[in-house]
Amino acid sequence: MSLFATTNVPCPACGKQVAFNTVHSVNAVGRPDLREAIIKGTFQSQACPSCKKSFRMDPRFTYLDVGRNQWISVLPLAEMDQWRTHEEEVHGLFDRAFGRKAAPVAREIGVGMKARLVFGWPALWEKLAIDDHHLDDIQVELLKVGLLRSLPESPFSFATELRFQEVPKKNPQQLSFAWLNSTTADFVQGVAVPRALYDDVALRADEWKSLRSEFSNALFLDMNRLIVPAGV
Repeated sequence: MSLFATTNVPCPACGKQVAFNTVHSVNAVGRPDLREAIIKGTFQSQACPSCKKSFRMDPRFTYLDVGRNQWISVLPLAEMDQWRTHEEEVHGLFDRAFGRKAAPVAREIGVGMKARLVFGWPALWEKLAIDDHHLDDIQVELLKVGLLRSLPESPFSFATELRFQEVPKKNPQQLSFAWLNSTTADFVQGVAVPRALYDDVALRADEWKSLRSEFSNALFLDMNRLIVPAGV
């Protein structure tokens, strides 16, 4: 079941209160339209009735797609500096929902389910895109680390983030990435990567062994866990 509640929030443009239908959980099997809205970038976006400006709520909900074995806790980007604390909390949340502390039926559903923690809309969008293209998100994150080492002129900063976009239909031997503005999600710069580099991550197992081990045990499976200091 997908759960919503009406909340009054100030419009970021004019300050007037707006009755916003905020989401607490998304069940993508029961409401595939919500998954499609996330992909299109329209989910949790609404126009202010006073000034007519559209704005989007920061995400704070759980996303469940049993058909794709995905369970994702989605939090606002501004809370990423608390990722270690949130990761511990989300571990407990998943354990109670589908893990070792859940009811037997729920535990059975949770077998093989990929649990993740993401911060911000682009990070959630990326996880859905990676799954759509049948890629492994650990390999994608390791590839990003490799790209940072090999792209000296990249616009890397705390104001930008590198996100997977797609496998182009016209050139399936490439992977498309993009640097996005961390706050607005606006496009900054595109990066075309040979698919062979992604495949090479798996072939060079010894080189990536340490990082792969860290990512394999993580709920916050994102290159940013290596970059953003984990506050307490």
